[in-house]
Amino acid sequence: MGNEYLRAFVIGSSFLVFLPYFFAVSRFKKSYFNYNYTSYTFLAPIVLGLMNVVSLFIANQFNLSKRNRYLLISILAPTLVMITVTVFNIYNYTFQRRISHYIQLYLLYFIVWNFVVFNLDKYV
Repeated sequence: MGNEYLRAFVIGSSFLVFLPYFFAVSRFKKSYFNYNYTSYTFLAPIVLGLMNVVSLFIANQFNLSKRNRYLLISILAPTLVMITVTVFNIYNYTFQRRISHYIQLYLLYFIVWNFVVFNLDKYV
């Protein structure tokens, strides 16, 4: 059972999973940042790994299929990020830019969790 959670953490924090997030953030204007990018690059893989562990825990508790597990986390994870970004004012955005960022965030999470992580979990 413990190996299952360790495996989920390793998959969630793997290079193929966090690379799209790093690429997306690296394209932002530096004037948007209210945080240290170095801290982000350290924390992001850990948080993504933990999100995958949480998704496994939820799936085990509610007997979810892999597909439903990753669909659920692709909605929950960006919602948590969106709340964090808003509450802690992580970025210097206009209202329109903030909405655009949130839409892109949900799309990125959907693609990463339902294609990249799903297939890593399936084939690794």
